[in-house]
Amino acid sequence: MDLPAIGAHCALDTCNVNDFLPLRCRCDRLFCKDHIVPETHCCTLLETEDRPSSSTPERPLQRCAAARCNKPSLEAFVTDIANTKGRTPAVCERCKQAFCASHRTPVSHTCTAPDSAQQPPRNEVAKAILAQIFPAKSTSSPTSASSSSSVPAKRKPTTSTNPSKAAQIRQVELMKMRHRAQPADPKDKNKKIPIGERLHVRVSADDKPQEQLFWFQKTMGTGKAVDILASHLGISVDFSKPLYLFKATPSEQDDVNTALQNDKLLADQIEDGYHLVLRH
Repeated sequence: MDLPAIGAHCALDTCNVNDFLPLRCRCDRLFCKDHIVPETHCCTLLETEDRPSSSTPERPLQRCAAARCNKPSLEAFVTDIANTKGRTPAVCERCKQAFCASHRTPVSHTCTAPDSAQQPPRNEVAKAILAQIFPAKSTSSPTSASSSSSVPAKRKPTTSTNPSKAAQIRQVELMKMRHRAQPADPKDKNKKIPIGERLHVRVSADDKPQEQLFWFQKTMGTGKAVDILASHLGISVDFSKPLYLFKATPSEQDDVNTALQNDKLLADQIEDGYHLVLRH
């Protein structure tokens, strides 16, 4: 299969390199970046330029603004530099000078001009939504401020009677959980499991109320999940007193005292982001 024709060969016979970004000289031939300067390829227009002419002399090629660089700038072959209609000038966004392809970025020519194009604060809409969902407390005592800096207080989940707002709160909480959750199964630690194939849960125990965030593959059975979570929580397995998972955040149709069935998939019994309690 023939390779696609990309770029062009340098018109200089002694070079003939295939350049992916060739430059066209005013003599209408394509050259590489090393031979685009008319003097380097004996441009046929040099003789014409040396002859006296009654017409207006052509504008000399604009050189790269970088120190000790004799290459033409990217604006050198533009007929009317002042006319920017339909094109973006190839100049530095900071110092507004024209450079060659090798020195076009501010870092490559050590630009000292300040970055005037300061980006405005991003995600303002998201910040406004979060501010509505999680309003900041305006009053705080010095004692509470000092204590909160040393030991982070446990925040209660925000609730709302508005269904739309409650859905937004749940979505934000789920995003936080996905970011912080660790793989419960050690076999999944080095695997790249897509987010859509993960089931994120918040787990605690009756005698260990400290919550931990984990995720399972959606193909995980509930019984195996119980054994894995018991190992993470430091709960010994006693066959005379089997362990079960209970929903701490039940829906209206669920009973909080009803244990999940160990012979079914965990994903078939709970939704993503549920809080589970492990108990006998």
